[in-house]
Amino acid sequence: MNARTHIQPLEQENLKEEDLIPDESVLITFTQKGYIKRVAANLYHTQGRGGRGVSGQTVREEDEVILLLPAHTLHTILFFSDRGKVYSEKAYQIPDANRTDRGIPIVNVLSLEAGERITAAVAVPDFQHAEFCTMATVKGKVKRVALSEFASVRPSGLIAVSLDDKDELGWVRLTNGKDEIILVSANGKALRFSESKIRPTGRPAGGVAGIKLASDDHLASMDVIAPDGCLLVMTEHGFGKRTRVKDYTAKGRATAGVATIDQKNLAKTGKIAAARVVLDTDEVTFISSNGVVLRLKAKDISISSRATRGLHLMGLGEGDFVASMARIAAAEPPKEPTPV
Repeated sequence: MNARTHIQPLEQENLKEEDLIPDESVLITFTQKGYIKRVAANLYHTQGRGGRGVSGQTVREEDEVILLLPAHTLHTILFFSDRGKVYSEKAYQIPDANRTDRGIPIVNVLSLEAGERITAAVAVPDFQHAEFCTMATVKGKVKRVALSEFASVRPSGLIAVSLDDKDELGWVRLTNGKDEIILVSANGKALRFSESKIRPTGRPAGGVAGIKLASDDHLASMDVIAPDGCLLVMTEHGFGKRTRVKDYTAKGRATAGVATIDQKNLAKTGKIAAARVVLDTDEVTFISSNGVVLRLKAKDISISSRATRGLHLMGLGEGDFVASMARIAAAEPPKEPTPV
């Protein structure tokens, strides 16, 4: 007789909480007042250029959305604060919410110090996914640290970078040691250089000069170069364009960079709010300070030369402005980090 079932009464199966969580694509948003939420990415449908978008977040008066992060539910999210600290939490631990919900205070998720703000975040599939975390500050300083340094972050956080007075950590990307990065300033300057120009240091170390900024300028974005990609810039007033990354010649660290928008028209377009390197197959999601979300196909955004103004991509209400942009791979939910 053939045996069909063999019972092992002493056999145990060790299930972890993650084994019961479906691996789904999500968008995580943060507001200036410290509210956070997780929403299924498929709730935002692709729209046409110039659209008004849909309501993506209910925000209180004098609050605004400042960061939009695509991730998977099983990713580890590394949160970086204005004070140069790093915190860690699984994406599925962030409460799920409806598209128009405000979210919950981030202090219910992370043990932040009084007055501390989250300014950047990256989604990490696993800690072998990349070699380094490359960081940039508002004043244009950059730093590289091994990603493995953040594999075990205690609940109270760890120092990720030491900062100068009146400087803030603003952007973090995962890099492989051979990448090139591009820094983009609010006044429309862009500088491309190899990450190898930034010597890796330990967590408590400070950064080094990344881009030379004018006295009235500050950094608006940092991203990793994709050889076949385009730099997509989006201004505060909803103007945007793509420019092929090959138009940005690699230069030395701590130089001024080249123009990436018509700087004579900044009064009309607004300063650069966000910039990302995108591929033709990507989609991008913009979110305004009032929580309006617009999702577009990257290929539908015109390719222009570096110093042009671009086209009006997003209609905004009075007093509203573009706050953040996320890159979303079209064929598969994103596996790379995305902040402001």
